[in-house]
Amino acid sequence: MKTMRDDQKNRINLNKLEVSRRQIETAIQLYFNCGDPVSTHTLTTAALEVLSGLNDARKGSPMLSDLEASGVIRPDKLGVARKAFRKAQNFFKHADKDPGEILDFNPDATTFYLIDAVEKYRELSKRNPPVMRVFALWFRVQWTELIHFANGEEHYLRIARSLYSSDDKRKFYDTFLPLYIAEESKA
Repeated sequence: MKTMRDDQKNRINLNKLEVSRRQIETAIQLYFNCGDPVSTHTLTTAALEVLSGLNDARKGSPMLSDLEASGVIRPDKLGVARKAFRKAQNFFKHADKDPGEILDFNPDATTFYLIDAVEKYRELSKRNPPVMRVFALWFRVQWTELIHFANGEEHYLRIARSLYSSDDKRKFYDTFLPLYIAEESKA
């Protein structure tokens, strides 16, 4: 029989940044280990919601997912854009309005949600956890022509480009995570 003391030992005190960090890191682990894409997307978008709320409260810079702040979407079409942007996220969480609907889901889209979450977490927390560094490096290697990151990772980007020539995400993760962990333990 559990006692009150046992229940208290199992409790975890969490703030919103810690919650988002855990969600992001778990999503990244699923991503690199070819885990379930629905779970990866759900964890990623849950973290994005938390980070978006924190970012708004702190009056932070716009996120990639801030459709209104981007100025790219016409104001009269923001509702349509939000619905499209959150279609998979809502499909994975709700069934009250569309219990028979089938979703044509592209798991590759999660990569862009995940980089948004990683970058905003790093900005808000002023921390750069090894798992997130690996993902940011992977993203840069994959999408260098799209986005420039100014997080001091140019050295690892050069190494990744010279060594990495396959689409084996797991091998990439297994190669670079220990490097970032070792670097962090020296600091």
